[in-house]
Amino acid sequence: MTKSPPNTAQALRTLEAMRLGVVPDDDLAGYTVGRSAEMALVDVDLEDTPTSGALRAFLGEYGTGKTHLLELIRQRAVARNFITARVVLNPDETAPSHPRRVYRELLRSLEYPDQPSRTGRGLLPLLEKASTSEQVLETFKITERIRAREALDEGAHLYLTPAIRYYRALALGESNGRRLKTNDVTEKERDDGLNVMLQWLSGHPTISNQDIDDELRRLVGRQGRIYSLKDYRPWARIYGYILSGLATLARQSGYAGLAVLIDEAEFYSLLSSQNREYARILFKALAWASIGDDGGEIPFNRDELDLGGMGILQDLPPRYGDGGGLYTVFAMTPNAEGKEALAEAVPVERTAELSRLDMADYRELVAAVADHYRQARHDANAGPKVEAALAKVVSGLLESAYVENPRQAMKFVVEFLDLATFRRESMKDVVGDLRQMYG
Repeated sequence: MTKSPPNTAQALRTLEAMRLGVVPDDDLAGYTVGRSAEMALVDVDLEDTPTSGALRAFLGEYGTGKTHLLELIRQRAVARNFITARVVLNPDETAPSHPRRVYRELLRSLEYPDQPSRTGRGLLPLLEKASTSEQVLETFKITERIRAREALDEGAHLYLTPAIRYYRALALGESNGRRLKTNDVTEKERDDGLNVMLQWLSGHPTISNQDIDDELRRLVGRQGRIYSLKDYRPWARIYGYILSGLATLARQSGYAGLAVLIDEAEFYSLLSSQNREYARILFKALAWASIGDDGGEIPFNRDELDLGGMGILQDLPPRYGDGGGLYTVFAMTPNAEGKEALAEAVPVERTAELSRLDMADYRELVAAVADHYRQARHDANAGPKVEAALAKVVSGLLESAYVENPRQAMKFVVEFLDLATFRRESMKDVVGDLRQMYG
């Protein structure tokens, strides 16, 4: 069922995660049971995303494995060459009523299929690739000088086009296809300028956009105007526009697209009534940025997103271009308010409810954990007889509600196998006691 771990150290780390009741990241599919239907939906979504975008919402009671499922989706997306981003919503730092805070965490969490997961995060790896892609240079009008409003009609992106231009000028010393004369600018100044630009585009609070504009222009000449990215609640459309632009940028830089995972969407219910309205707008903005409304699927009107921004910002569409590339997945513990909010944003046919695992699923989970235990420890007492006894015990614990979800079951299985391995003489009495109490 599971593949052999690459080395004993990694296998033991995975075992320790199980012992703590934490779902291990390594070989997650090997410990996933009862989710074939959900993953079939995800596979179709990932297939559709590069051309048309995709959108999905999963609803599940506590303990049905929503966070586990999101991590599995992330790993499946990475295997298909997607950049991934994930945010866990909470009422303070990543409140869904404040789109810049959600956007900032998504960009901080960016992971790449061709970069080390611990170091290759954030926006920089994407800009590095995009800056040398001929398709990006053409689509985003990087080497052309057109007035801002005219440039948007031609395909430029109000935020990403100047960002790529400044990256090329600061990191590559190029502007409009010509080498820049930067003899009077030190390498440290260029690095500092690049960092300021990245902080701005990643949604971090920094100096004003006008000061950023002035500083970058001083270093390498003007490469395009820097527009503000404010922590305003009505700005969800603007951040959806940027995310869909990043998805297009990802596709044209050689990736399949961008998968955005939104966890703990139920925190919507903890917001004030006014903030709930702005959270609804964020859900809708992400939905539109992902699939648009060419097929008439979206269950709301486009003008509901026309909030925030002045001047040219007011004219920005909720989705960049007409292509795909963005896949957004919501996970929520259902409650009346939250379900209603998601239903207003996500078409019903793109919403799935997670059922609780049945006894057969738990038996499969027991076998998977026991198999890994045997691979991780050469002295394991986890043979067929012990595994069969363990399956019976877990069945009793489930029926008595002593174990209520897969994480608890996984933790118990590891502890049971520890006992069977290190205190074999006690096993008969322990199993007898458990059967008497919960069997």
